[in-house]
Amino acid sequence: MAENEKERTCFQKSVLIVEDDDLTRKLLVIEFKRRGHKVLEFADAASAIQAVEKDKPRIDAAIVDLMNMGYGGNFGDCLRSHQEYRSTMLVYYTALTRQQFNTKILKTPNTYYVQKLPGSINLLINRVEGTL
Repeated sequence: MAENEKERTCFQKSVLIVEDDDLTRKLLVIEFKRRGHKVLEFADAASAIQAVEKDKPRIDAAIVDLMNMGYGGNFGDCLRSHQEYRSTMLVYYTALTRQQFNTKILKTPNTYYVQKLPGSINLLINRVEGTL
């Protein structure tokens, strides 16, 4: 690996995306990679949980579709159960309105909510980048 590539990888932030909608997931992956981030992508929370449990990848931010196959919230719980991920930024990206969303989750430090609406992908990306 070239020296400048090692340096870039060292400072590169890692974003994990759990999103079952292929188009939304691919848009997020493309945009975060374009901005220089390493991206781990999963179509379902069960696979993401398995990867976290087995591989313990570096995760600076996680974007999770809360309604993902019923496991989205479980992924957040799984992430927070590991000491190395307790301070990882966690963004629940969901179609639920704020009234439907369990806002008690947001009392956990470094945990955010972005509602899926037209144009909200840019808001989500800016929220993540502004916090990293």
